[in-house]
Amino acid sequence: MSNKVWQVGIFGTFDVANYGDLLFPIIAKAELQARLGDVQVHAFSYHDRTPPSWPYPVTSVSQLPQLIESLDGVLIGGGFIIRFDKLVATGYYPPTPQIHHPTGYWLSPALIALQHNVPLIWNAPGMHCNEIPTWAAPLVKLTLELSPHVQVRDALSQASLSALSEQARVEVLPDSAFGLPNLIDLQQPSIEYRQLCRQAGLSGPYLVVHSIAGLENFLHLWKTHSALFAQWQLLLLPIGPVLGDHESILGNDLPRAASLPTWPAPLLLAEVLAHAQGVIGHSYHLAITALVFGVPIFSSANLDQGKYTALRDYPGIYPLHAGQAIDPQWLLERLGRQPPCSRLSAAQEQLRHHWDQVAELIRQGRRHTHPAMDQLWQSLPGLLEETRLGGREECLEQKTELEELRAQLQQLTQVHHHQLELIGQVNRELRRMHRSNSFRLTAPLRSIRRSLQRLLGG
Repeated sequence: MSNKVWQVGIFGTFDVANYGDLLFPIIAKAELQARLGDVQVHAFSYHDRTPPSWPYPVTSVSQLPQLIESLDGVLIGGGFIIRFDKLVATGYYPPTPQIHHPTGYWLSPALIALQHNVPLIWNAPGMHCNEIPTWAAPLVKLTLELSPHVQVRDALSQASLSALSEQARVEVLPDSAFGLPNLIDLQQPSIEYRQLCRQAGLSGPYLVVHSIAGLENFLHLWKTHSALFAQWQLLLLPIGPVLGDHESILGNDLPRAASLPTWPAPLLLAEVLAHAQGVIGHSYHLAITALVFGVPIFSSANLDQGKYTALRDYPGIYPLHAGQAIDPQWLLERLGRQPPCSRLSAAQEQLRHHWDQVAELIRQGRRHTHPAMDQLWQSLPGLLEETRLGGREECLEQKTELEELRAQLQQLTQVHHHQLELIGQVNRELRRMHRSNSFRLTAPLRSIRRSLQRLLGG
């Protein structure tokens, strides 16, 4: 280690009240300091944030052009940030229209880092089944090929990004939150944790329930079998207030329920989860935190979809299916902390190797990637034109399909009108027949015939 103060930028959504997102800069700082010595980690997101109202300072990406030359490394992620859809969170947009949404907090910083020869490192971000639009494909491809270390958090993200380039080496890495045991000592609960428990009235073992909708099957179990779970308290805990989590969602009639006086800082929230005897909820990082500390997690998420596929094979995670009753004995048998499994040890070893590589890449310094970036700027007008023409061709194809659909609709409308005309003719003929003298005169005969048919069983 040297006397140098290393300056590292990390990019993601660290300006929103969501437990998982807030963890990444904290974990990165601890891991890099253990390897490099004095490290200043700069968390970049759309909006500035400052303590004490926020766990740590966050710098707006609008300031990156002025700060990029001072950085020794750039980390992209983690979290679900490799995305192109506009609805990241309600009301969450860039500080200025000049910054593209939502690539302004991950793709644009990656390109800026490469232009200034700053080592670009993918710190296990995810895509979660997000599609890459045509216009973005060459830009993402270039960032992958010029990055010396590309790690993503699940196999689905790996498949999507690897399809862009045969040259880029995209690997799967467990989410960095699997390294939380390096930051929290279960044998020595912090003063803040003990104080928080006293304030919340937690006097013994407790279960944590994620404060969201969709957990009605567990809530019903807790109410109807209260005596069976009498040894535990229930802590109602929001994980992502920015996503609408709130204790009131779970109701106010839960036996032995408690809530925290304030939403805790990320590591304190992790410590609360680590000391639980069971966790019930949906959040990805809620599940990871429980798993790494041996706390059973009863998850309402679909473990066969998206990012959750990376968790489904870990012992200690149990699916809760919506609308399906929970067997109280089944739940009781699974409560209580368990020792870490070998799979967790392997994931943490992968993370140790990852942070070793990240530290070494930062130590090596500038990488001379700007010539490739200059080639990009040289070819950019052509790429833009191709994208525009490709978009025009796509529009023409869609226009042709639309015209065909309109023609089919017109044919169906004509058939419908013809059928309506036939029905009208039949109805008019029936009305004419019912009004005729012959119909009225033969009515008694028809009545006699129906009576005879009933008598004869016909």
